Amino acid sequence: MKNKKIIIGSRGSKLATIYAEKAKKQILKYSTDYTNQDIEIKKIKTSGDIHQNERLSKLGGKGLFSKKIEDELLNKNIDIAVHALKDMPTDETQGLVTNCF
Repeated sequence: MKNKKIIIGSRGSKLATIYAEKAKKQILKYSTDYTNQDIEIKKIKTSGDIHQNERLSKLGGKGLFSKKIEDELLNKNIDIAVHALKDMPTDETQGLVTNCF
């Protein structure tokens, strides 16, 4: 039984978009309940994206490219978050699990 539309949250970078598209293709490959139109990729601007001309260490370093996306997931504005592993902090956010590599 089909639930609702699936919203995948990801950065808008070229690499992140490729990963989000791969995740979408895998969902479509293994689910007969969803069509291409049922899965949306929502591009989210992170602090790292907004402040590209500043040193990452000055902005706080870890999580600059993932925090905003994780907040969207925790607030249920997206269903799945797709990141490049290089953007992930080593400590997981409470309430979230890195589930797939």
